[in-house]
Amino acid sequence: MNGRVVRNPVVIGDCRFESRFFSNRWRLVQRDAVIAELRRMPSRHMTMLHLPDQQPVELRPARWGTVIAADPDGNERGRIERQSWWGRRWEISGSGFACALTSDPLPRRWTLRFGTEPVARLSGTPWSYNQLAVHTDVAVPVTALALAWHVLARPWEAAAAPGALIPVRRESFRIISDHG
Repeated sequence: MNGRVVRNPVVIGDCRFESRFFSNRWRLVQRDAVIAELRRMPSRHMTMLHLPDQQPVELRPARWGTVIAADPDGNERGRIERQSWWGRRWEISGSGFACALTSDPLPRRWTLRFGTEPVARLSGTPWSYNQLAVHTDVAVPVTALALAWHVLARPWEAAAAPGALIPVRRESFRIISDHG
């Protein structure tokens, strides 16, 4: 630990992730103020999260069904891990927060829960997640929202860590005896 205090900005109320169609640049906006900017790098399966007055945070797949948020020093700021086979339930955790992201019955509707209590709702448009509306009832860290956005708007990138789809080759073993 480097002893540096990292401030985790939070969102309360309504905000939205927005992007032009086919753009690799996204913004998290609340009341016309830009809270964070995100820049996708599809060839590397990652996104750079830029928060005001802070070092950028890299969102990248760590293994199948896991995305981590790490600062340039390699310190993990948060992670999201798939909890269901179909990707309808995720767990988000980090320094000072832990919540669940679960799919609602309606298409493109998700809920963030602290324990069993719903604290935020995320909803895309009927056809895409290019506009992702967010409403929070309590303070939710921007890092948690960015990780949720990453697995909702770019699910193939979240699952496709380089080499993640290639089966692990098991070493064949042989029995070695003391008798030669």
